Amino acid sequence: MKIIWLSANKLGYELLKEAVKLDGFDLKAIVTLSSKAKTIMYDGIPIRKWRKFKVETYELEDINEEKNLIKQLSPELIVICGWRQIIKEDIIVIPSYGAIGFHPTLLPFGRGPNPIINTIMQDLRESGLTMYYVGKGLDDGDIIAQAKFKITEMDHAGDVYKKIVRAGKKLIRENFPSVIQGKASGIPQDNSRVVLFEKQYLDNNKIDMERESIESIYRKIKALSKPYRGAFIEKDRKRLIIWKAELQDI
Repeated sequence: MKIIWLSANKLGYELLKEAVKLDGFDLKAIVTLSSKAKTIMYDGIPIRKWRKFKVETYELEDINEEKNLIKQLSPELIVICGWRQIIKEDIIVIPSYGAIGFHPTLLPFGRGPNPIINTIMQDLRESGLTMYYVGKGLDDGDIIAQAKFKITEMDHAGDVYKKIVRAGKKLIRENFPSVIQGKASGIPQDNSRVVLFEKQYLDNNKIDMERESIESIYRKIKALSKPYRGAFIEKDRKRLIIWKAELQDI
């Protein structure tokens, strides 16, 4: 099965390293984001690392403007992992076996943007990674498999990210062989259980010491820590970014 790997971040990079170990994994090409793209990747991977896989590697500014390229590559499957552009249906339908995506929540809970940030801001204690067939809507395709993990009180964004990577490698090892064989079936999502995440926190990373509670400040610091830009306070025209915090009773 000829596969195009579509990714621009560390999660996609780490999962591809796991996938190439599998028998029958035929990597046709890698498609990643150009440094000129308007889309911001906080956990981006430089092109030199993608090229280590020794296949054709393409840097694009907007995947939806490259329909002809995808057709020319003639993939049987597209794997989408770490791509912040919404991909139009006319590209998704090109491969005969469709497109498979990875979303770092337990779908149908947590559809939408900024899943790690939203998960921490909502103080959730369990999350996971969903492997699913990409459909017409937002994160609404049939689920192939999920891997769950716990989130502790002390976990910052980077800690949750590491757990997502481990979950992804598990899904690749246990479920991708059936994908390669064209035998991976999906289960429709229960739309009565859908919870949508909103894109709201990355533009609001300033800490308001007067209006925000200490608990919400603590969650904001954890949620916006690396690989994101960090929560900060400002005074005297200077900015203090807080990457790590611990909440204590006094």
